[in-house]
Amino acid sequence: MKKIGGILMLFLAAFLGVFAAFRVEKLFSGRAEARPVLPIWNEGNVSVEPAQYSPNVTGAPFDFRASAKKVTPSVVAVDQAREMNSMWGGGGGGLVTTGTGSGVILSADGYILTNNHVVEGAEKLTIRTSDQKSYTAKLIGTDPRTDLALLKVDGGSFTPAELGDSSKVEVGQWVMAIGNPLGYSNTVSVGVVSSLGRTLEPGRGGSLLTDAIQTDAAINSGNSGGALTDDRGRVIGINTAIASPSGGSVGIGFSIPVNRAKKIIEEIRRDGRVRYGFSGLSTYQQYSLGDAQVREAIKNDVGAEPPSAGVLIRIAANGSPAEQAGFQPLDVLTKADGQPLNESRDLFRLMLNKRAGDKITYTVWSKGKTRDVTVNLMEMTPRG
Repeated sequence: MKKIGGILMLFLAAFLGVFAAFRVEKLFSGRAEARPVLPIWNEGNVSVEPAQYSPNVTGAPFDFRASAKKVTPSVVAVDQAREMNSMWGGGGGGLVTTGTGSGVILSADGYILTNNHVVEGAEKLTIRTSDQKSYTAKLIGTDPRTDLALLKVDGGSFTPAELGDSSKVEVGQWVMAIGNPLGYSNTVSVGVVSSLGRTLEPGRGGSLLTDAIQTDAAINSGNSGGALTDDRGRVIGINTAIASPSGGSVGIGFSIPVNRAKKIIEEIRRDGRVRYGFSGLSTYQQYSLGDAQVREAIKNDVGAEPPSAGVLIRIAANGSPAEQAGFQPLDVLTKADGQPLNESRDLFRLMLNKRAGDKITYTVWSKGKTRDVTVNLMEMTPRG
């Protein structure tokens, strides 16, 4: 598997302060898109009047004032606090704010979308709106795999963001990033979509960013969980990470596509978690079947030379669907649901779209023979 060398991946809401950064490391692998998007969050009842929005018909730069006014009330600061030791040692230090990120208001009754890493480990969560009102937030649920979380606040009437369609995003289009970078609330930066379909391994919490939107809009620590919008103020992504050699913005930021966020958050709202399907397979990520030495070693162990492409099985968990289907260590998965597999992240990407009760059909090579095996997926045990 290819590594991203010499890059720091900054998870934008710092856990020990707003300046924390994380190196890119290898984690899991891959992801695909999800089931039909449920419309519950498409409430966007804030609109821009035609007189306020001026399309770029003259070739002059866009004016983002109307869009910024539209979105700013829908983006909040998310402060997490933890119990700290007193200066004399032991407990009793009280709750201390240990990090600030951002969030996007989804509904008038106070549902808020943010990143999992913004809220992870928090003992108390506080929301600050653009008009400087504060509310204690309840954590409804998280999904570490996609780095998303859902919060709920009560006691106010909130302005929900209008959610766009990330499937229609194009390279080169104007975008705005809105959040709380470095603790500066209600900050807007502007850029373009630099690339689409990025797959990144930020190296925290078991998450993998797949099909990420890349932008050169300035994004810094504290922007995590905030909005990436189009020029009309419609949310198209959730800002999550940057690539940087210094820990600061160098114009390479990444956002989770909002279409994925819609589905994940609706599942969290309904069930408190995402009920991922689990086959029980664990794979080797460090070995490539394109390596002749790896194939030779497998041949020596099982008596037949494996394919030159595929995913190498490490183990099938005891009592799992994969074990019941007869999968063995050093078997090779060459396809899943007809899609070719070249590395572990290809399988991971596919499994992100699978839920408990779904089926998946593997094409597996085992000791010189190839067969198709259909497995009924069980529910993955939630962490913690």
